[in-house]
Amino acid sequence: MIKKLFRWFSGHEEPAAAPLEVGGIFGRMTPEGMCEIDPKKMGPDEIRQRLAVLYKRHNHAAGSLDGEMRKEAELMLDAIVYCREKYIDRVS
Repeated sequence: MIKKLFRWFSGHEEPAAAPLEVGGIFGRMTPEGMCEIDPKKMGPDEIRQRLAVLYKRHNHAAGSLDGEMRKEAELMLDAIVYCREKYIDRVS
């Protein structure tokens, strides 16, 4: 699932017959939009702090008994990982 989402975020996945929908509150947002970060306006430290807050919140929600909340938390965690690898790990 993580590899499929990563390919979808990076645009390397073949188009499906039906449009791919993330669903829930996210629709078809980019990982940056989901994490509410703007790399043009935010420095690496600000991005790191924002991702840390989001990780703490959604990592806790990933253990929820509510299936819908758990699904959305997993999508957010994938977006957080993507943004961290793109904006934090490449800078370090």
